[in-house]
Amino acid sequence: MKQPPDDRGKNFEASKFSADGFLGNDSRPVDEIIADDTRDLDRAGISRDDLAIALETAYLKARNALGAIIEVVPGVQGEFFESRGRVPCPFRGCGVFEKGEASLSISDSRTPVIVTSLGIHMIATHGFFQGRGSRFRIEPVEAARLLGVPRS
Repeated sequence: MKQPPDDRGKNFEASKFSADGFLGNDSRPVDEIIADDTRDLDRAGISRDDLAIALETAYLKARNALGAIIEVVPGVQGEFFESRGRVPCPFRGCGVFEKGEASLSISDSRTPVIVTSLGIHMIATHGFFQGRGSRFRIEPVEAARLLGVPRS
């Protein structure tokens, strides 16, 4: 797993690229957030790679529906909201990613899972689901259950 640079805290804070930043109200260091989420997935027997693939598949289905609400997996609705522009990965050196977000939810769910192309990249490449309180935080075990990711 690619590790963040020494000045990692600065890259994850609010900026002109990331508005609210990637940490939310989470005071833990980035490497601790990653370690805690990895442990949660391991305890649940869920593969991070399988979850990243499921998130990307749902994201692309929603994006390709051109704004229509669709079923991304049985019982889960997805809707894509397009945004212009690109945002760089805070881990640096990974490139830039399209803005836009897929909102995934069960019809009776109060809080949707918001998935972005950068979020998928950070999960797949860095194991980073973002800090607690971040608008784009994806709770790994909850997202896996939502999308029906099987245990490894």
